[in-house]
Amino acid sequence: MDETISDNDQKSASLSTGYFLLAVVVLTLAAAGVGFVLGQQLLLRGAGTEAAEQAKPAGYLGERLKMESSKLRPLTPIVTNLAGSSSTWIRIEASLVFDVVPDDADALVARITEDIVAFLRTVPIERIQGASGFQHLSEDLNDRVRARSDGNVREIIIQGLIVE
Repeated sequence: MDETISDNDQKSASLSTGYFLLAVVVLTLAAAGVGFVLGQQLLLRGAGTEAAEQAKPAGYLGERLKMESSKLRPLTPIVTNLAGSSSTWIRIEASLVFDVVPDDADALVARITEDIVAFLRTVPIERIQGASGFQHLSEDLNDRVRARSDGNVREIIIQGLIVE
């Protein structure tokens, strides 16, 4: 009787091993098929995106046509301390975007730089912390630049900002 039980155990063990291997092979083939199909769809979407980017009008994202006719003037890097602490320094690298460059553009850039330094000396570090603080700083600087330039400067582009 022990021999019949062991024969049945061997048969069921070999059957269960066979079913297990069959399940592994089927699942592997199914995963490979799904991966292939998804890969093909991603490739087709990527090709469609490139074609769509080339078909977009030139005025897309930030009115590109206006930007091409604009003039960009870099500011010298501005380094000053912030309000409330003489040990907290800020460095800003920025550029001005002019609609029409005036004849005294260099003098205007110098006056704007001076105004930015004066403004930054009144700003506490708590006011510029985080993403919303950076957004507020950028908006404040844009307002000051537009007011100082009598509308000749469209915006100030902050390229680098370091606070230490």
